[in-house]
Amino acid sequence: MNYSYWEKEYLLANIDYLIVGMGLVGLQSAIGIKEAKPSAKVVVIDKHSWGLGASTRNAGFGCFANVSEILDDLQHDSMENVYATIRKRYNGLQKLRSKFGDAAIGYENIGSIEIFTKENKAYLHKGIDSLQGINTILYTELGLDNVFSFRSNNALPNTIGAIHNAFEGQLNTGKLYETVYQCAQHLGIMLYGGIEVTEWEGDNDILVQTTKDFRLKTKNLILCTNAFTAKLIDEDIVPCRGQVIVSERIENLPCKGPHFYDSGYYYWRDIDQRILLGGARNKDVEGENSYDLVPNDTVLAELKRFMNEHIFGREVAIDYEWSGIMGMGKSNEKQPIVKRLSTNSIVAARLGGMGVALSANVAEEVVGLIYDV
Repeated sequence: MNYSYWEKEYLLANIDYLIVGMGLVGLQSAIGIKEAKPSAKVVVIDKHSWGLGASTRNAGFGCFANVSEILDDLQHDSMENVYATIRKRYNGLQKLRSKFGDAAIGYENIGSIEIFTKENKAYLHKGIDSLQGINTILYTELGLDNVFSFRSNNALPNTIGAIHNAFEGQLNTGKLYETVYQCAQHLGIMLYGGIEVTEWEGDNDILVQTTKDFRLKTKNLILCTNAFTAKLIDEDIVPCRGQVIVSERIENLPCKGPHFYDSGYYYWRDIDQRILLGGARNKDVEGENSYDLVPNDTVLAELKRFMNEHIFGREVAIDYEWSGIMGMGKSNEKQPIVKRLSTNSIVAARLGGMGVALSANVAEEVVGLIYDV
């Protein structure tokens, strides 16, 4: 396809800030830049029609920590880094809610539940023993009193105990993305899908090559491509595909709100009289290190087994199946990457499967790098 004169000389010309990636981080970075400098021409591009990697494919969890994940992370990282990551997630969620409003993003502050069965009974005992210490640290870090509490009763089959987080919730991923997208449009930010970046050169005037054999010129380049960043630059990022299934509509669901199992490798929630279940990536870690948005039959079979045995206690029909791509650290690093690549180029990536919680914080960091605040 040949671009017209109008497209080249007006729609895609004189760009002050070109953001690659139309996900939650890219859109919120664009919003922050435009709000700080209304006269700037801000353009967001994506190889898809919208942020297809994970921003419209996540489970809609407004979560920042569960006990088993904290204990696992402390085995691989310092206490300072583990709790700094939790603080960023929590603060990011509060910024997201404050900016757009709970109603607009479908946020429900109903807490979350981590369940335990006989198979991971040892994790339950270790979690209970650690509750007081973790709660004390989280009170210092977040100002929240008694974040976690143990409850012995739970209606789900095979469950022997549960640990509740009183300060987490869930949101509507579709409403969230639509709200952020419309905010960007309202500010006059240009949003173009179907443009994939392959490389760029220069700094003060950056020439960006696309797969359409067309070059864009911009004064500033910002990569918000999460897992796909590793295709463009050498960074500690690996793609991690996540599978999701959604049940048929069922009256009297067995549970409401966000639930976790096996250190968060399984996660589920209610949505429109259905149960949405994702995860089981640990059943085929190598196979799920993929950029391809295709089903993984091994993982899907495990999710369906888990849905039937551990959530409903009977077989249910599945109405939806899909996958999304998360950006993780190769060495279990969970801190996002937000830094300058050069004087006029920035990267913001590696959200670690917590893009909903971290996106507002990461976008704020991008704006801070641009305006040195």
